[in-house]
Amino acid sequence: MKLPICLTACCLILLLPFSLFAKCPISANGTLKLYAPAGNLQVETTGNDSVEVEVSNRQVNVEETCGTNTVDIKAERTPLNTGIPDWKIRAPRSVTLDLTTEGGNIQVPDTNAEVRLRTSGGKVTTGNIKGNALIRGTEVRTGNIGGSLEWRGLGGRLQVGDGNGNAEFYTAGGDVSAGLIRGSVKAELGSGSINIRETTGDVVVSTQAGDISSDYVHGAFDGTTKSGNIRVLRVGSWVHAVTGVGDIVFHLVPEKMGGDLHIKAIAAAGDITMYLPEKMKATIDAVIEKPALNAKKIFSDFPGAAIKAPANAFRSIIPGGPEQQSITINGGGNNINVRTSNGTIKILKGN
Repeated sequence: MKLPICLTACCLILLLPFSLFAKCPISANGTLKLYAPAGNLQVETTGNDSVEVEVSNRQVNVEETCGTNTVDIKAERTPLNTGIPDWKIRAPRSVTLDLTTEGGNIQVPDTNAEVRLRTSGGKVTTGNIKGNALIRGTEVRTGNIGGSLEWRGLGGRLQVGDGNGNAEFYTAGGDVSAGLIRGSVKAELGSGSINIRETTGDVVVSTQAGDISSDYVHGAFDGTTKSGNIRVLRVGSWVHAVTGVGDIVFHLVPEKMGGDLHIKAIAAAGDITMYLPEKMKATIDAVIEKPALNAKKIFSDFPGAAIKAPANAFRSIIPGGPEQQSITINGGGNNINVRTSNGTIKILKGN
């Protein structure tokens, strides 16, 4: 049984023997706001000019407000023993989707508009989104995002395609994987690894436990992990890379040699390898706090670099003290500070 289109600005969908059904006209660029205390939300995009909502559980009480630009649908809480109902939502592809469920999954196909999808305990799966995307969920997988992207999760993981704007990721725990982000990236992970294939802007990432990696960061890179490796195949501006336990590897490939190319690389326990442009102007201070006995641990691939004596005057008579080298390249310039406790430091010539 289906209810007719609402004739008033607000109407109450009564309890029906079968699936609840609601239908409202909506403008092409309108917004659908839907709140379900519990429910699996499955969206189907159409070429129609109306929103249709069907709920499998007849004990769900739904209030619907039909407006020209906004359709607002809310459901009241149901007894826990009724289970999680299924919501079938049909809406025009150009309508903004603002969907919230406190328990359940959300599934959205390709859409031409913005999406705001929230679930407190479920998966979110989407196709390609042409607008901005705000997503809250424990397990999230999306296609390409035409605008900016923000993900907030209590755990789980995120897999996202390419993005055409800035991206922000916040989660208490979980891995993040993304394609090409045409903008900047900011991520704060309680734990978990993050891999961004490429970004045209800056990257600022921190995680308590996990690896940080990228094929290409065109801007600056600022990455911190307490336990994990940091690997950036190419980075176009200054670098801050800090790890508690793990290795650091990066290739500096600046588009402008005259820009800010300072570097800070610190590994409490791990190796540090950096590739620098041959024509770069740099002043390097490299220190290993606890090098292995009678073993060279700092390597420079730049011929003619001036190397001063270690700062510790007793280094030669007290084995196990710090090993330090100060290196000037092309007359000096960008400050490069490199520190590790008991690993190796390699300063190599880039391709």
